[in-house]
Amino acid sequence: MEDTTKTWGIRGISADVRQAVITQSQKQGMKAGEWLTLAILEKIRQDRNAGKALVASNGKPSVSVEDASAVLTLLERLQGMGIEPPDRMKRKAVTLVRKCMVITKA
Repeated sequence: MEDTTKTWGIRGISADVRQAVITQSQKQGMKAGEWLTLAILEKIRQDRNAGKALVASNGKPSVSVEDASAVLTLLERLQGMGIEPPDRMKRKAVTLVRKCMVITKA
């Protein structure tokens, strides 16, 4: 079995966090650096958009535009890595976008 502990260029990262990154990156079929870069960029995007979420409601559970956008971004990233998302995932993304487009009547 290969030793998955690698040398990191960032000080103060605990061994359990390093292992979690390695595990998650392997599940995604990515290098740890690639996965970590995407995770950091996603966190930055979420922080910038905090409090900016628009919510559409039609009496059903609301769906935020931010959540729908995150799903579409994930699908784009998968396709960019050469991974074809499952049809079920694509259909759910379309459903989320449609729910965001519903305009409520006052």
